[in-house]
Amino acid sequence: MPKKNLFAHVYRKEMLEILRDKRTFLLVVFLPMLLFVGLVLFYENMLTSPNEEVTVAVNKTADSALLDELHRQNKDLIFQKVRDPKATASAGDSDIAMLVDPNALTEMTNGGSASFVIYSDSSDKNAAAAVATLSAQLSAVDKAFVTARLTKADVPAKTLDSMNVQIKPLSDDSAETDASRLMLTIVLPMLLCLGVTIGAYPVVSELFAGEKDKKIIDALLVTPVKRGTLLFGKWSVAITVSLFTAFVSLTATLLIIFFATTHLRKALDAMSSPLALFAVGMLAVASFATLIVSIQTIAAIFAKSMKEANSYQSPIMMLAVIPSFVTMFISMSQTTTAMFFIPLANISFLLREMIYDQFVWTHLLATMASNLILAAIFLYAAKRIYSNNNYLLAK
Repeated sequence: MPKKNLFAHVYRKEMLEILRDKRTFLLVVFLPMLLFVGLVLFYENMLTSPNEEVTVAVNKTADSALLDELHRQNKDLIFQKVRDPKATASAGDSDIAMLVDPNALTEMTNGGSASFVIYSDSSDKNAAAAVATLSAQLSAVDKAFVTARLTKADVPAKTLDSMNVQIKPLSDDSAETDASRLMLTIVLPMLLCLGVTIGAYPVVSELFAGEKDKKIIDALLVTPVKRGTLLFGKWSVAITVSLFTAFVSLTATLLIIFFATTHLRKALDAMSSPLALFAVGMLAVASFATLIVSIQTIAAIFAKSMKEANSYQSPIMMLAVIPSFVTMFISMSQTTTAMFFIPLANISFLLREMIYDQFVWTHLLATMASNLILAAIFLYAAKRIYSNNNYLLAK
């Protein structure tokens, strides 16, 4: 049988085996997709603004005149006088709790100071926003009283304002769009790298370590098919499944962002061509898949059993995901062409360029070239190891 036909035979045989195993197929395709949908919705919730209305539990002796003034200035502040404000907030019946002096407004009017103690749950996003809203309103009231005292003492109010500082973004986008883009630069590379890795590792473990568990490795090695053909056929099957998982995951992620989110979608709406993001993303992921599957193949060949192979895959998965957070610490202005030659991390830089509409073709070529060259090196190493019976027949 010609060498080309032998490769096709190995590829077809192993692919059919994978497709027959419905549990593995569900694990490598639908589980990642469900995971990604959940993660997208989680990050969308992080960008969602908390409730505008703020409920504050205060002590029954709190100065009613001051509370009325705070509510008049900000209608979203709702005050509830209760016997135990802290217990009320702890029970979830109010966003936060506050203790106020009985004669707070009188004290402030007469030139004294009033005491305010705010209690909140630091783990609650709504509570944190409520504290910020209430603190801002208290600061406004405080500034009004200070201004009145300065005026009474014939001191210009602007004496306290020696600076006028304004902070504006470099881009013309709104703050919300910038936040959405930043979040997407973290979410998308992480999900894609995770999808490729999750999609490949059960297949790689089954194709190589699984043969040792099933005791068929001896019979397989006496066939006329060369070791290199066997290896490349199995590796190609793993690449196919990995890319299919990445395709499904990327498609599901973008569709969920577009149709089921409000804040993350702003990043897609701000892009000149979201379809280009999909195309470039798949090209980058294809090169990434060849690299990560080659590394996983070496680990699976070394393993003496499926259990051992799966234990090797866990650190490889972390190795693939951690670089996706690199862009959090390196700004767009600090990014250089050399960074696109850094394996695993380059896909994050590339996708960030796409999200910010600053795509450069040479950066895509650098990303693919570096990943493919390293993949070829690891695949060659895997071929040498696969040709050594000490690893294949190890007990």
